[in-house]
Amino acid sequence: MPLRPLKAIVAVGVLALTAWFFCRPVIVLHYSPDAPRPVAYLLNDNDEITRGQLLPGETQRFYTPMFPGQDRWIELSVPFASRDGVAIRPPYSRVDVYIDAASRIGRPEARYRFLDRF
Repeated sequence: MPLRPLKAIVAVGVLALTAWFFCRPVIVLHYSPDAPRPVAYLLNDNDEITRGQLLPGETQRFYTPMFPGQDRWIELSVPFASRDGVAIRPPYSRVDVYIDAASRIGRPEARYRFLDRF
């Protein structure tokens, strides 16, 4: 039983949108499982601020636009624990930011290949 052309077009469109959503560049925060308490963080994405908290051993993902402009910037800080911060600028495919047990931000690891996003 062949698919009707409209159903095929809709299926391809849904597949393309799903791929677009999951293939965006990503910033991943990793908090040490040895930490004694949760840590609060601030993520400033071009003046759009996200506040949150990471529990020991928790990982949090933040997706960014597929095609960011060259003037785009992202700052991540843990102001209440150690006042450490890091600035992230494109191009990148995936950036892993590690926060140790003392709530200090280690050197972020930027990856540039497309498949590193997963």
